[in-house]
Amino acid sequence: MFSWILISRRSTRRAGTRLFCRGIDAHGNVSNFVETEQIVEYNGEKVSFVQIRGSIPIFWYQTPNLRLKPRPKMDLTRDNLPPYQVHLDELVLNYGKIVLVNLIDHHGAENDLEKAFAQLVSRAGSPNERYEAFDFHAECRKMRWDRLHILIDRLAHEQDEFGVFHLRSGSLHSAQDGVFRTNCIDCLDRTNVVQSMLAKRSLQKTLTKL
Repeated sequence: MFSWILISRRSTRRAGTRLFCRGIDAHGNVSNFVETEQIVEYNGEKVSFVQIRGSIPIFWYQTPNLRLKPRPKMDLTRDNLPPYQVHLDELVLNYGKIVLVNLIDHHGAENDLEKAFAQLVSRAGSPNERYEAFDFHAECRKMRWDRLHILIDRLAHEQDEFGVFHLRSGSLHSAQDGVFRTNCIDCLDRTNVVQSMLAKRSLQKTLTKL
């Protein structure tokens, strides 16, 4: 017998409902920011794996209208870099190295956001971050969910490098040294799929180890 525990902690700093709250604010807080922790307990040992999700960290909005998916638009009058630096610095302080996994489309309405995010990461030039863009809908069209392993294979080395938090008989055996920050537009469906695959990979390795 073992315990498998999932806990999601949602930030209250930039709370709001779908469409009405998007992107980053001047203080570096992002919408839909959630920390999810997977914990396995077995024979007195405890292993934890943490992931985070959050809205694309630039100034953008999605004005509700009669369309199911209003076109996302950026606020081109504001500089994204200062609040992004604050956001990134807090992530590095709390989690260590960051892999930014962006799952939005590389065409159509989402393409401008993808390009702006990539350029922002390049401008920041932090040695503690890496940007990984993956066009989820294009790669997995016609129900080709197996193609998600292309992304997971790209992330596998860093997941192994980051490790997990492991308590053995009350003593610290290892710590997690980095985190995956995943986003799509709503930080829901596409994000859930990829986070679930990373969590499953961690769970399999943990159960084998224990």
